[in-house]
Amino acid sequence: MSLINKIFPLKSFSDLSVLKTDVHSHFIPNIDDGCRTLDESIALLKKMDKIGFQNIVCTPHVQHEIYQNSKENILPAFESLKAATKRHLPNLNLHIGAEYMLDDGFSDQLKDGLISFGKKNFVLVELSFFTPHPKYLFYLQEILNKGYTPILAHPERYGYWHDNNDIFIDLQNAGVLFQINIPSLCGFYGNVIKKRAFELMKTDFTFCLGSDVHNNFYMENI
Repeated sequence: MSLINKIFPLKSFSDLSVLKTDVHSHFIPNIDDGCRTLDESIALLKKMDKIGFQNIVCTPHVQHEIYQNSKENILPAFESLKAATKRHLPNLNLHIGAEYMLDDGFSDQLKDGLISFGKKNFVLVELSFFTPHPKYLFYLQEILNKGYTPILAHPERYGYWHDNNDIFIDLQNAGVLFQINIPSLCGFYGNVIKKRAFELMKTDFTFCLGSDVHNNFYMENI
């Protein structure tokens, strides 16, 4: 039985408060395709707090030639959001991470040191929705070699793996964990993605869930 199945029944996602921690979000304002302003960030975080989340891991995109973020701009932007959140939501704890695209620029990010969270140095990574980077397996192994624990974001959204469970077995055996998007379970990306998300939830492949909230439209669909 998977970890998620032990937390709550597969057919019921009405009470997300049991999750407590969101490991995938885009609340840091004006840094990627997530929240645009601090006011928007705080408004959405208030909704997360009301749902029952106690810990939010902020994971802005790091993507070569699109979101050229790094520790140099992510960390100060996070500290500003964290300070504002403490004023409005003193019981909500923010943590910093990043969502790294495994692409041509990832080697440089790895050399500089990745932004990780948790005692096991979790690092959230993603793949292209069209085809995985030719070196993605090498990158994942390098992440592990550096002492990080990779969490692959929203694998249910990678259509090229919808009929391939062997890849999940291989990656899991290598030490890779998997994070399912809550919106996927709600049909936000369509019925095909929803079906695949539930298939993965019924296995031992799912390590955790994440909101992947970017804006209020996402929030209305979780």
